[in-house]
Amino acid sequence: MKQAIAKRGAAGLALLLVGQTTLAASGDSMMLQSGDFVGYSFWLISMALAASTVFFLMESMRIGGKWATSLTVSALVTFIAAFHYFYMRDVWVSTGASPTEFRYIDWLLTVPLLMIEFYLILAAIAKVSGGIFFRL
Repeated sequence: MKQAIAKRGAAGLALLLVGQTTLAASGDSMMLQSGDFVGYSFWLISMALAASTVFFLMESMRIGGKWATSLTVSALVTFIAAFHYFYMRDVWVSTGASPTEFRYIDWLLTVPLLMIEFYLILAAIAKVSGGIFFRL
């Protein structure tokens, strides 16, 4: 069951990457120009986040137990961030403007998930009360 879920997650990530590549190849999205370090940084970060998503999903299958949920939440955080960084790169390349508002949208989604992640890590290593979750 876990392997099937992880395969679906990896397949979804692969579709995201293929979709981004197809969009760039079709001419609907401008290509990065030589020397565009901001655009390259968006691309590099998005690829690192996509690779992290695959890594966390694969490790959640291998490790299992009390750490599996924590790794799955980490994969969700990195997937959301990767998706946003792919989009922000496209905004940067097409407009030349910094996509600051999209970073805030990303943070509105990922920061609460990271708070859940901190609680899951604490719960995996020690007995913690539910009140600590709300204090985080």
